[in-house]
Amino acid sequence: MIKLSILTGLTREQYVVITTLWVMTGIASPQRGDSYEAVCHTLANGGRIILALWDDIPVGTTWLTHDFRRLYIHHMAVHPQYQNKGIGKRLMEEALSIAKELKLQAKLEVHCQNKAAYKLYRKYGFITLEGYHTMIKRDT
Repeated sequence: MIKLSILTGLTREQYVVITTLWVMTGIASPQRGDSYEAVCHTLANGGRIILALWDDIPVGTTWLTHDFRRLYIHHMAVHPQYQNKGIGKRLMEEALSIAKELKLQAKLEVHCQNKAAYKLYRKYGFITLEGYHTMIKRDT
């Protein structure tokens, strides 16, 4: 019932579908700078978007980028009405399969209040990097 599509390029229509999922799940933010152009730039440089479809309805997504050392798993999102149906599991397994294929370490960030995602990520062997703080400078 769940079908995955791997995108290495993106139309504006696909971008709208994906960002709608990001907004619906609370992971979108203008501060992140995830414009159509920014996402397409990462895809043109080895990134991928995994899109989960339920009966051809887009219900989940994750965005992968890499720096040739680590595969970064960004914006894993599953439509609220389709959560707890194995979609997050399928997205994670595909992301880890791609990391293995590319021989890259997988890395992600999870908000401290997102207990369900944290539990899923722990299940797949992700650990907290003790002693590290995630920092970002958004204005360039």
